[in-house]
Amino acid sequence: MRLTIRTNDARTNHDLTNHYGKRTSRLRRVQTAVCALLSLSMLLAFAAAASAYSHPASSVTSGELAAIKAKVSANQSPWKEAYDLMMVDANAGLSVTSHAVAVWNIPGYYADAAGHNAAKGLIEEDAKAAYATALAYQFTGNTAYADKAKELLNGWAYTNTSVTGTDGPLASAYLGVGLVQAADLIKGYSGWSTADQTQFKNWIASVWLPKWDGMSSRNNWWDWSLYAQLSYYQFTDDATAFAAEVANLKTQIDTSIDANGFLPEEATRGTNSLWYHYFALSPMTAAAEVVRNTTGEDLFNWVSPSGKSIKLAADKLFYYVNGHIGEWPYSSNTGFPAALNSNQYPLNMYEGLAEIYQNTDYEIYVTQYRPVEGVLNGVNYHHFAWVYPTLLRTDIPVIPGPGYAKIEAESYSGGYKISTAATVDEGGGLMVRSTDNNDYVYYTNLNMGTGTNAFQLRYATPNTDGTVEFRTDSPTGPLLGSLLLPSTGSWSTYATATIPVTGASGIKNVYMVFKKASSGSVADINWFSYTTYTTIEAESFSSQHGLSVSATADPEGGGNKLGSTDNGDYAVYNNVNFGSSGVSAIQVRYATPNTNATIEFRIGSPTGTLLGSLLLPATGGWGDYSTVSVPVTGATGVQNLYLVFSKPASGSVADVNWFRY
Repeated sequence: MRLTIRTNDARTNHDLTNHYGKRTSRLRRVQTAVCALLSLSMLLAFAAAASAYSHPASSVTSGELAAIKAKVSANQSPWKEAYDLMMVDANAGLSVTSHAVAVWNIPGYYADAAGHNAAKGLIEEDAKAAYATALAYQFTGNTAYADKAKELLNGWAYTNTSVTGTDGPLASAYLGVGLVQAADLIKGYSGWSTADQTQFKNWIASVWLPKWDGMSSRNNWWDWSLYAQLSYYQFTDDATAFAAEVANLKTQIDTSIDANGFLPEEATRGTNSLWYHYFALSPMTAAAEVVRNTTGEDLFNWVSPSGKSIKLAADKLFYYVNGHIGEWPYSSNTGFPAALNSNQYPLNMYEGLAEIYQNTDYEIYVTQYRPVEGVLNGVNYHHFAWVYPTLLRTDIPVIPGPGYAKIEAESYSGGYKISTAATVDEGGGLMVRSTDNNDYVYYTNLNMGTGTNAFQLRYATPNTDGTVEFRTDSPTGPLLGSLLLPSTGSWSTYATATIPVTGASGIKNVYMVFKKASSGSVADINWFSYTTYTTIEAESFSSQHGLSVSATADPEGGGNKLGSTDNGDYAVYNNVNFGSSGVSAIQVRYATPNTNATIEFRIGSPTGTLLGSLLLPATGGWGDYSTVSVPVTGATGVQNLYLVFSKPASGSVADVNWFRY
C-alpha cells in the first residue's frame, strides 16, 4: 500500500520561502515525523498480520487434515483403523474431568518413582483426553469434543500457579506440549472465548514457559524444551520468539549429535542409554515437524557446518533397533522390548520419519505394527511427540515384494538355544544347528509382498522324526506352514524341501520353530527362500479394447473387475517387470460359466509373441470365482503385457479380478 500526504505549504516561491522559512521548515519536520509514524504504524500492522501462522499446524496442518479425512471417509486402510483407535481415546476423554492442581510437584523419577508417576499421571490423562478430543473435533466438527478439550485446558489455565520438583520442568514440557497442541487444534473454535484463550496463553507464559526456558541441561531436557516452546510460539503467533527457538534447535542438532550420529549426553545412561537416545531424538524430530508445518523450513535435511543432522542420528539409532540390538555399544542390557507392539518406542517416531524421508527401510520396520498410536505409560501416553503418527500421515507407499528372497539361516534376529557352525553345503558360510525340540530362530520384517505359497528350505538331517514350522509374531503364533522333514542321509548331505504356506503375505516377523519327539537336533539349516507374487488388478490397465469395469463381489480382493471380454477384446499393461530370471506361470482370478473361453498372454501387441494361454474351466457362474495357473515361457524383463480374450461363440470369456506372477 502506498501512503500519500498532500499539503499546500510546500512552495517554491523564493520570497515566500524567505518569509515563511522557519515556519515551513518546522512544518516539514512535523509532516515528515507524521509520515514516518504512519508508515511505521502501517508496517507494524502488516508485519503483525504477516506473522500470524496458520492453525492448526503444530502436529498436523489443515491441508493434511483434509487429505486424511478423505481417506478415512473412504475407509482406506490403515487410516480408518487409526482413526477408530483415536476416536476410542476421544470418546473416553469425554468423561475425563480436570486433574488440575495449584502446585504441581513432580519428584525425580530415580529418587521417587512412585511419587513421580502419581503426580505425572495428573497431566497424562488430561493431555491425552484434551489432544484426542481436539483432534476428534477437527475430524468430526462435533463441538462436544471441542468443549471437552476447552474444559481441560481451562482447568489447568485457571488453577495451576506453579510447577515444582526435580522433574517438574521436564514433565511439564513432554506432557504440557500435548495441551499446547490441543489448544492449537481448537484455536479457531468460537466456543473457546478470547478471554479463555488469553488466560491459557498467559498461564503458559508465566508458569510453564520459565521452566522450559530455564532448563540448563542440554540433553533430552533441552530437546523437550525446544519442542514445547516452538509449539507455544506457533500457537501464539510469535514469529520473533519462534525464529529464536529455531536457531536454538539448529545449535542443539549441531552440539548434541556427534560425528557418528550418537548422542553423547544420552550415551552415559548405561542400560537406559538406548531409550534416552530415542527420548532425545523424539522431541528433536517432532520440533522439526512443527517448524516445517509452520514456516516450511526443512530441518530434517538440514546439515550443520560441522556435518551434524537429524537424519544422521535417526539412521544411527535405526540400525540398532532394526535387528542389531545386541551390537549397541553402550550397554549389553538395553532393556529394549523383545517383541514390539504398536504402542512401544521407537515405532511412533519412525512411522512419522518414514513419510518425511520417504525411507523404505523405515516403512518396512513399522508396517506390521500399524496403526501406530504412541508410547504408552499404562493406558496414557508417556509423552506427546509423534502421537497418532499413522493417522496423521497423508501417504503410505505400497512396498513391492522382493520377487525372489533368499534368507541365510544364520542371519536371524534372535533365537532360543540354537548355535551356528560352518557348513559344507554349496555356497559355504554358516548353518543353524542344535535345533532341538521347541528351539527356534526368528527373522524380523520379512517382506512377502502380496503373498507366496511356499518356502524352500535347504537342510541336512539323518533323522525322520523332525518337523520345521514357520510361524508369525511368536514361536506359538499363527502357523504359516510345516513339514516333517525327510532324511537326507547324513548331517553332511543337503537337500531342498518345499514347505507349502498360507497367509504368508505382507511384512512380518517369521519364526522357524523346530519340533521333535525324541532327543537331538531336527536338522542343520543353511537357508530358506521364497518367491513373492506381483499382483496386478485387472482394471488397472494402461489401455484396452472393448472392455468394461464394474464392482465385483469376489471375496479375494473385492474392488473392481474387468468385464465385457468378448472375442478379440484385450487389455494392455505397460512396463510389467518379470525380473531377469523371469516367471514360469501367471495366476488369474476369474469367473465364468463357459467352457469354451480362452485367455492369452502376449507381449508387444494383441497378436504379438504368445507367452501362454489356457482354456478356462467353468467356475459355475459369473459370481463364482476361481484361480488358475497359466504356464508361460519367455516372460522375462520389462514388457508391455497384453491380456487377450478368445471365444468362438458370442458373449464374454470371463470376468477377471486380478492376475499375479
